[in-house]
Amino acid sequence: PQQGASGPRFACTCSRERVSNMLRNLGAEEAESILAERDDIEVGCEFCGQQYRFDAVDAAQIFVSPAAAQPPGPTGIQ
Repeated sequence: PQQGASGPRFACTCSRERVSNMLRNLGAEEAESILAERDDIEVGCEFCGQQYRFDAVDAAQIFVSPAAAQPPGPTGIQ
């Protein structure tokens, strides 16, 4: 078997962004339901064990449209 740099390596691809996308796919109604039962949404990666927590503010931010989440840019009018 190959060992060292050319051998198999442990590499998890989980991230907070990926978990946020998963929650977005679940939908706002489901996220709100979880938050009503608990103080936060907790998701654990079963591959690497990393825990991700989202409170009500974090969860609400997931469902805000990207255009609404960014501050307005300069208008060019002075």
